[in-house]
Order: sequence, then C-alpha cells, then structure tokens
Amino acid sequence: MRRRSGHLEDAIVALLGDSEPLLVADVRDRIDPSLAHTTVMTALVRLTDKGLVVREKQGRAFAYSLAAPVDSLPALRAALRMRTELDARTERADVLASFVAALDPEDEATLLNLLSESASRERDHP
Repeated sequence: MRRRSGHLEDAIVALLGDSEPLLVADVRDRIDPSLAHTTVMTALVRLTDKGLVVREKQGRAFAYSLAAPVDSLPALRAALRMRTELDARTERADVLASFVAALDPEDEATLLNLLSESASRERDHP
C-alpha cells in the first residue's frame, strides 16, 4: 500500500522532534519496521537536502536530528522556500524589492528590527 506523498517525512519530523539523534534503522523501527531501510534513508536524505534535518557521523552511519526545534519548523520551512525563490532568480534585488513592497507596516518594522540586530551582531562579532 502506497503512502500519501510527504506522510513518511511528516512522521520522521514528528519522531525526531521527540527524540535524540537517531540512525536510519532506529527511525524505521520506531515508525514502521516493515518499511525498507532504503525508503527511510531516502526520506531522511530528502529532509536533509531541504534543510529540515541535520546528520552527524556516528561510526559508519549517520545519526539524524531536526535542524531546529519542532515548533520553529514552520518558520524554517517558509524561510527555506523564500531562499529557494531568491536563489532561482538572477535579479535578486528585484525579488527582495517586490517582497518588501508587499509587507504591511508591522511586518516592515519587524524586518527593519531584524536587519538592525543582524548588522549589530556582525559589528560585534566580525
């Protein structure tokens, strides 16, 4: 029986949000032992490629964990989508200008504060 697209990735994210770093076999055993090892590994690699999961070498294998706390993942996913769009365009300034022009005043103020904080950190820690 085929799973709906993204179901396995969602299950992996939920599992990793509630546990320590896990090996592929551990993820498979906890989600569904009947899954092929390669199926779980492929989903983990895809999540890593998306920037949602990080991996660290443990012996001959990799241990996987979330790239951010589970409650921060929606913001991380949105930021990654924005980054993908920005990276896909040659006129980056036009993309950013269009994004900023569509912000409401509150979001614009938030963005200005974030940029100011980022610049401040850069000055303090070059």
